[in-house]
Amino acid sequence: MEGATGVFMVMEWDPGPVPAIKTILEQAPISEYESVPTRFRLEWGPMYYRGRTDGSAKLLIIGQDPAADENVARRVMVGTAGQRLQGYLAKLGITHSYVIVNSVLYSIYGQFDTGMQAFVDRPAVATWRNQLLNALLTSNTQAILAFGNAAKHVVDTWPGASTLNSKGRVFNLLHPTARPASTVRSNWSGKLAAIGAKVAQDPDGNRDLSAYTGSNFKNSDLVRVPLRDFGFGAPQWMGTGNAATRVKKGGKLPAAANKVATILLIPGDTLG
Repeated sequence: MEGATGVFMVMEWDPGPVPAIKTILEQAPISEYESVPTRFRLEWGPMYYRGRTDGSAKLLIIGQDPAADENVARRVMVGTAGQRLQGYLAKLGITHSYVIVNSVLYSIYGQFDTGMQAFVDRPAVATWRNQLLNALLTSNTQAILAFGNAAKHVVDTWPGASTLNSKGRVFNLLHPTARPASTVRSNWSGKLAAIGAKVAQDPDGNRDLSAYTGSNFKNSDLVRVPLRDFGFGAPQWMGTGNAATRVKKGGKLPAAANKVATILLIPGDTLG
């Protein structure tokens, strides 16, 4: 692709899931989600994954649910949480050999409470999720990282994780946007050495297992989500900053709406 300067840029993008994973994704229990519209933001549709689905991932990462940035990007963990995660992966020397899925496919209303846990444990939901996780777990998987309570529950109830768990290769970490940030940073710092001992860095990685300093995440702690994790044609800014903000129904638009592009969503009759 030729840029404005006449210099050709190397384009990277995610070609989509490999056929075996695509087949499983197409069988997602969407009707289960549609049966509880008060708990899920169905109008945005499901968000499935981010990263490598071809079996090359060293890390299988599980988060909670998509937020506003993910709604736009159609990939999981790309906003603030995703960029904090990307920075953590960079400290481990991991640049590309990961695959990320969430505990649920849709953005949720509220938090991971007993009602949401009951939904996650529904037979149709759990069976499909375990099938997907089993397919993403390969001989190249060196560790499983579960971020947050929902992800921990998903891994704890997934029989396929038992082998790696018995080898000390399953790690439960606080969610990237849990509060206070100082607790997250301390928790993540405390797991770096153990994860680093189990996971080989990528050839182009620059490992730094030193602890985070300070109580809050700084810009230098964040790493942009690479364009190779998005679909073809993603804009250059995607994967950086806080690209999207969700406004409650009847709520007031933020001041930034007067300066930048704003998307108005008017759902049709078909959800999912």
